[in-house]
Amino acid sequence: MEREAKCPVCGKVFTAHRATERYCSAACRRYAYRHRDEAPPSQQASSGKTLRSFCCIRCGKLVVVTQGADKRRKFCSPHCERLYWKHSKNVESQPVQHAFSCRNCGVLVEIRDAKDRRTAFCSADCRKQWFSLHRKAVAHHSIKG
Repeated sequence: MEREAKCPVCGKVFTAHRATERYCSAACRRYAYRHRDEAPPSQQASSGKTLRSFCCIRCGKLVVVTQGADKRRKFCSPHCERLYWKHSKNVESQPVQHAFSCRNCGVLVEIRDAKDRRTAFCSADCRKQWFSLHRKAVAHHSIKG
């Protein structure tokens, strides 16, 4: 089964003789194996576009990621990441990451800590109260119908 394929390392178009053949040469295959945790050279050359951007949760610096091999998602550097996890309890003023109104009481909640997973309710008590009220309403509708 012959098919046209593009080498992920050098970008050359070649005829693949097997379904599993991915590289145009043994040299490209060896290069890919040795550098499997990095972006291939064909992607590095054309990496002018922004893949994602974010603000470092430690220092607030804007980070623009343009290479696929760059795995940063929360911190601008390993230094900021170490400092964040080492001193995250001592940080006094962190910027608001997101805000929402509590579904139950309507109070505005501002989330500053990246570890805070609240998305709809201001507290566990509000969440329990809201679900108990809405569970009863759903139960009554299902009994009647």
